[in-house]
Amino acid sequence: MYKVRCKMIGFDGDEKTYPCHFGYKVGDEFYYDGVHFTGRICPGLFASMMPVIHGTFLQGNKYSENIMYMYRGYDVPDPSMARYDGVGYRPEKNLPAGYAEKMRQVFHRNPKSGRVNGGHFVCTDSRTVVHFICEPVDLSDSEYAQPFYRRSIAILEKIEKEDGIKIDEILDRFTEFEKDSISPRMTPSLFQVLLEALDDMNYIDIRDGRAFVTGRQPPSRPKIPEHLA
Repeated sequence: MYKVRCKMIGFDGDEKTYPCHFGYKVGDEFYYDGVHFTGRICPGLFASMMPVIHGTFLQGNKYSENIMYMYRGYDVPDPSMARYDGVGYRPEKNLPAGYAEKMRQVFHRNPKSGRVNGGHFVCTDSRTVVHFICEPVDLSDSEYAQPFYRRSIAILEKIEKEDGIKIDEILDRFTEFEKDSISPRMTPSLFQVLLEALDDMNYIDIRDGRAFVTGRQPPSRPKIPEHLA
């Protein structure tokens, strides 16, 4: 689970003629951690923002990085191309002025994976059309997320003790009690999900089947007693 940041990136409407009555400015932000919202949120955003925030909180960049249309460039109608794409579009290499920059703002890429980062939503006022991007910025350590957060930090601490450890050896560093008696159970599938989250949030770097720490420090370090059995 992730801490989510929503950032205002621009207006599609005429802000001078129809100003934002909530007073949003480019760069304004608010956050969600699974329990609390932090920052100013206009009611006009509720309908469009909640599915995006919920998906990003639960899935991080996975929420949007596999949505295929986000990788589509500028297309123009061309019925003669229907024999190839089944519909009738042609990619246009000569982009309209400002198009590429606008697309980079809305569908910006993860520098590590090259895939699209986060999600996007707009306000419901068609006169201003305020755009927000929504992206994971950290693991969430809110009370709701604690069970998964603690499992993530446990993995990180195993890697910190053996920087460069082989990924397929990390689970072996957990005792049977640590793997099977703490909720959620550290199954191989959950381990892989948590490991990818640590990598995506830049706590570790995975190279050649090994995990290396980056030095980034988590928002908190839960004190978990060692089991003596």
